[in-house]
Amino acid sequence: MITSTQYLIAERRAATGVPPVPAPAPTPQILPQRPPEGARETELWGEVLLRAIEDFKTYMAYRKDPQRYPLSAKMVRSIVADGCDPEYWIFGNNTGFDAVCMVLNLEPDCIRRFLRAWLKETLGTEPSY
Repeated sequence: MITSTQYLIAERRAATGVPPVPAPAPTPQILPQRPPEGARETELWGEVLLRAIEDFKTYMAYRKDPQRYPLSAKMVRSIVADGCDPEYWIFGNNTGFDAVCMVLNLEPDCIRRFLRAWLKETLGTEPSY
C-alpha cells in the first residue's frame, strides 16, 4: 500500500525527471550452512589462546601478591596441577604458542608485547622468560 508521503515523493520525482527508486528485492530465506572447513578447529584454538591469556594474568597477579589476590589461589593451583606454566608457554621457546597463533593468523610477538605492557602497567613487573 502506498502512503500519501510516498505518492507525493513519486509525483515530485516524475515532475523533475528523477527516475523512481525501485522497490527492494525480497530477501531470500537463508538456510543454515555448514561452517567452512577448519572453522571449528580455529574456534577451538582461539578458546585455547584466550584461556592461556586469562591463566597467565591470574598466575602472574597471584605470584606478585598472593595476599591481594586470595581468590586466585584456587585457580593457580588448578593451573599448576595441569602441569602448565602459562608464563613459560607464552614467553618461552618451542612451546606451541607460536603454532597456535599461526593457526589463528595472529602475530605471537604482538600478543607478547601486549602482555608485557599489561604486566608493567598493572603489576609493575616483567616476564621471567
